[in-house]
Amino acid sequence: MSGIKKCIILIIVGLIICPFTVAAQNENRQILPGVNRNGLNGKNVINENNTLPRPVLAVTPREIDIGTIGSGETMSGAFTLKNMGSGIMSWYTSGPEGWKILENQKLSSVVEDDADYLRIEIHVSANGQILNLSKSRTSLYSVEIKMTAGTGKLICRKDLSTGQHREAIKITSAGGNRTIFVSFKIVSNQELAQINLNPERMDMGSVLQGKTVSKKIRLTNKGKEILKWSVADQKQKRSDVPIGVFKKGKYISFVNEEIRGSGAYIPPAHLKESMDVIGRWAENDGYPSSTASTNSIKFNFNGTGLIIYFTSYPDAGNLTVYLDDKLINEHDWFADQKEKGELLVAEGLVDTSHAVTLVNKDGHLDIEGVKVLGKDIVRGPPGWINIYPYSGATTLETEYINVNLNAASLAPGFYGDNIVFHSNGGEGIVEVFVEVVPDKLTKVIDVFRYSQGFDFLFTANPQAETKRLSQNAYVKDGIAFRLFVPDTPGTTNFYRWYNPLKKDHFYHYDPKGGGKQLQGYLFEGAIGNIATSRMTNTKELYRWYNSTTGHYFYTTDSKGEKAVKKGYRFDGIAGYVR
Repeated sequence: MSGIKKCIILIIVGLIICPFTVAAQNENRQILPGVNRNGLNGKNVINENNTLPRPVLAVTPREIDIGTIGSGETMSGAFTLKNMGSGIMSWYTSGPEGWKILENQKLSSVVEDDADYLRIEIHVSANGQILNLSKSRTSLYSVEIKMTAGTGKLICRKDLSTGQHREAIKITSAGGNRTIFVSFKIVSNQELAQINLNPERMDMGSVLQGKTVSKKIRLTNKGKEILKWSVADQKQKRSDVPIGVFKKGKYISFVNEEIRGSGAYIPPAHLKESMDVIGRWAENDGYPSSTASTNSIKFNFNGTGLIIYFTSYPDAGNLTVYLDDKLINEHDWFADQKEKGELLVAEGLVDTSHAVTLVNKDGHLDIEGVKVLGKDIVRGPPGWINIYPYSGATTLETEYINVNLNAASLAPGFYGDNIVFHSNGGEGIVEVFVEVVPDKLTKVIDVFRYSQGFDFLFTANPQAETKRLSQNAYVKDGIAFRLFVPDTPGTTNFYRWYNPLKKDHFYHYDPKGGGKQLQGYLFEGAIGNIATSRMTNTKELYRWYNSTTGHYFYTTDSKGEKAVKKGYRFDGIAGYVR
């Protein structure tokens, strides 16, 4: 019996101890953390299945909308790559699926403590290939995606049509795989907003001191999207204004706003004395336009060179240029669309009177105007140009920008400036030119010519010289030209000498005769004031000399009133008169 009792006691003791052991085990019969195992040193044992923290890739944003890209344009964006875990994380990408890889097979980089950046640059080719697809015409553009990270680069290309596109780019890394997206829209230039300014060069003409003049700029949008534009801030400190010459060249427009829309071109009033139109020139928006052969324009100018501005149309053409009656250029062109251009006729000329003749032999051509080189153009002071409106949003309508120029604080001379337009359809610049003239410029005096053989006497006061005129039997020829009153800015005295032996009169604004041999000539004083450089509405007074007789002859006729046949030769410009 004692043996049986011992067995029962052992079973009871086992049943009491066993639940505690079972409770300390999980269903997989694993020792839970925090429980002693075998009582080794009384320490806890860590779960053998737990591992160290791993890298985790995070990309922001997950999608970038690059926006609208026109043909020939490039736009870009960037993704940020971060490791949200621990350690060093490498990553790579092979670019968007279905694109042709030009260089490396994949772009790779490493993210450590700082973020890494994946830059995306998308370029659309300038010219699209037009395809006929199912009775509709569509354009395919070569599109290039350049991806850069660190010093690495991956370039992919694909032909895409106009419209919206969304490309997926897979990134593989130790921190997981991610797919990012790039969205963009391809449009032709006709769909993009595009700023167009007319005119691009603004000739404000002549303005009296203290007066103001106003003209308009026409702003249009050549695209379908809304054009958002503004005029660049022209406010500046006086200390910021450059001192001295702003530009070398005075722009002269051939536009005649009074005959705009009439169909036939005639020069504006202020150019009638310096411009001859030969042939049948049509009028296009006020500018001379030629489609017929042998139409020509002759323009007289004073300067060291000349630039011509013109517009050609989709055809072949020829513009022949003569300078001072000598052929210097035959400008041939072939345009597949309407294009604006410029042609340098000459530079480095002697600063004197010249004549350019433009002959349109073939093709359709508009002549916008010319720039006379050698004129010093000074930038106007701050606030001298006021523009309204200053900004706007334009779709299909035409905006008229008012340009008001104030000459209140300007001394006589040539001035210019640039009006800069910023827009989502490109930048535009309008050049502004003006001549400020003194109030006294309008005060002129008539100068009469009297002749006796080879002797020519000019006087502004025939009554005071009645005795002289009568004794020498001078014949009155009429008004020869007009001089300016004394003290007119830009003018000086015009002196007269007389040689009683030769019976000849000589004239010059230099009281010493300008280097001429005046032996035997008697000084007779000033007959008025003459301009020593070309001013508004002035013309050249030409001097001719007969070496056989020693006589001088003066006229505003560039051909010398047939003086060549009488033995005279051109001897320079005596000055500028009205």
